[in-house]
Formats: sequence, structure tokens, C-alpha cells
Amino acid sequence: MATLKTCTTYGALLLAAVACTDGATLSNAPDPSLISAAFMTASPGYDSLSSSFSATGATGVFGPRHRGGPRGRDGDQTLGRDELMGGGMRDEFRGNIAMGPGLGRGPFGEQVALSTCTTFDAVTGIVSCTPLVRDSLTITRTFRFLTAAGVAQPARDSATTNRIETSRTVTGTTTFTPGRRGGFGHGFGSRGGDSARVDITSARTTVSATSTRSATGLAAGATQRTVNGTSAGRESTEGTSTTGAFSSVRVMGDTTSGLVIPVVVTGYPYPTAGTVIRSMKVTVSYSSGTPVTSSRREVIVYDGSTTA
Repeated sequence: MATLKTCTTYGALLLAAVACTDGATLSNAPDPSLISAAFMTASPGYDSLSSSFSATGATGVFGPRHRGGPRGRDGDQTLGRDELMGGGMRDEFRGNIAMGPGLGRGPFGEQVALSTCTTFDAVTGIVSCTPLVRDSLTITRTFRFLTAAGVAQPARDSATTNRIETSRTVTGTTTFTPGRRGGFGHGFGSRGGDSARVDITSARTTVSATSTRSATGLAAGATQRTVNGTSAGRESTEGTSTTGAFSSVRVMGDTTSGLVIPVVVTGYPYPTAGTVIRSMKVTVSYSSGTPVTSSRREVIVYDGSTTA
């Protein structure tokens, strides 16, 4: 991937400033201190969707990692995956998944637990899965398995299934408590020292999110996979903190268009074409202050090179 652009707008009620960066290094443009960490995680349950956000282990409202400046995890000045929103980019968008042998292996191979996804509608071609419940959130999933000729199948066939379409939803209300991994145990606040830190003492979050994705080029003998998809989610939170009661709303989503992954026998293929657009908007209101809003948009364009 060769081109990246991020834009952050921030202000209190009215737009105060705009900061954009092009290329591989983030600027030191200031964020509203109370919500600067919001972009480092994804909404609860977002890791169960099909999206570009690397939400696994980093879901929950504003679970920050205090860091000094724009450097990546390893201290370099390049734009590391953790510098992007929602915990960074998922591995399949970074060339970090090997193809390998076996059903469902490789980027966007879509491994499906057949024991829970067995209801096949011969008219629509949709395979429905048993709903899952995790952290009081309900996760629903459906799939369509199609041959190159467009014939629907009740399950994926490693030789003939050429296209998989999936739709997912996450809904419900979940409660976070201090000390819980992935929740609010380390508080949230500015990037600065402890004097700017705000710790959550309780929070209740309602989530509604959906995603769709199609991956083509999965049949035996295919030379590349092409991926398109979208995700969209909204979370609203009511809670208490060391500075008083607060409420927050975060809206996030992404669009993947024409992402191409070469099929290789060995190695870790990275996208050679396509665009991923990611966005997030956050508003926090304290009982004792003015609401603060911040938004960010990232555009990643892949052109076959191995670096961003």
C-alpha cells in the first residue's frame, strides 16, 4: 500500500480546526484531551464484524494506550498499524496471513464453523448461523457460498466455492467495570501524564453495528482474490468517572473497494490494488462541561508496493 491520508477535525460544538497528514508520518496536531484516545479502539463487538478495524483485544469505549507522540509501537517514525484507527488494520489488510493448505486458509478465506451455520435456504441461497451471545451482545451471521457460475451451495466446498458473501450484526447493551481487560481498567484521557488522566468507574454501552463483505476468487486454481465490503456501527455510553458523570457517542465505519490479494503458494501476500476508507466520530459530554466532538477519516490506497 502506497498512499495514506488521515484527516482529523476537532472542536467544542463548533469546528475549531482541521489537521490532515499525507504520507507515512503522523503530525502532532492536538486532539481534544478528553477523547484523543477514542480512536485507538473499536466499539464493543466490532471484532465480530467483517471490517478493516483490528478490534480483537482492543474493544471498549476509549481504552487508551498513552504514548508520547506519533511514533509506532517499535519507536520508529513510520506509520505503524497501531497508529491507524480502531486498533490498527486487521492482518489480512497488511499481508500478514499466509495462504497455506486447508479450507478457509489465507486472507479473506472466511473460516465458518459448520456446526453452527447449517440452515440453508434454497430459494435465497443464504446459510444462517445460530446467534452468538458474548458480553451481553448478540451476534448474528449469514453466508452465501457460490460457485463461479453463481450456483448457491449449502456449505463451502474447497474446490468449487468461488465467492462468499457474508452479513453480520452486533446488537445489545454491555457493562464495563474497572480492571476488566479490554474495558476501562486503565482509564481514558489525554496523551499526557497522569495529571490529565480520567478514570472510568462504571459505564453501560449500547451497541448497534452491521457489516457486509464479498470475497471472490476462492475456488481451486484462482490466481487472486477480490474483496468488497462495508461496516457501520454506533455506540452510546452512560457512565461515571473520577471527574463526574459522562455520556458519549461514537460512530464508526469503513468501506473496502476492489481490494485484490494475489494467491500464492508460500509467503504472506499483501494487497496489490484497492481502496479502504475508514472514519470515526466521537462526542463526549460531562455533566460539568461543554460537549466535545472529534472526527477522523483515513484513506488507504494499495498499488502493489509493500510499504505505506
